[in-house]
Amino acid sequence: MSFGTGLHVMVALAYNAGVRLSSTDLASSIDANPVTVRRVVGELAAAGLVDTQPGPGGGAMLARSASKISIQDIYEALGEPAFIEGHSKQPQARCVVSMCMPKVFDRLNAVVAEKASPVLKRTTLQALVDQEIH
Repeated sequence: MSFGTGLHVMVALAYNAGVRLSSTDLASSIDANPVTVRRVVGELAAAGLVDTQPGPGGGAMLARSASKISIQDIYEALGEPAFIEGHSKQPQARCVVSMCMPKVFDRLNAVVAEKASPVLKRTTLQALVDQEIH
């Protein structure tokens, strides 16, 4: 799942605290595909970060206070995506550089994740709304 889309959805839900937003409303708000938003919301709901209600009048809302949800929680809920991504092609066995690049990206991502984790843990959704929106 896309961490960027997930964070965007979560900030939108935090900004609209206590209001159920449909995937169509969320998708329109963040300029994303509603199917993508539904998938991301499903992952966030499975992690206990979002409460969903199907049907007319349904939608998604935060499962707990924005001050109790860290960016690390969202990052973990969406499968801890790589900070630095390589290309999607398989390494070429005839090229020593190509063969080592997956390890290079793994090592870089491990270092970045270790350094980023304290910041992500102490940054809450509420802090983002307060600092960036209000």
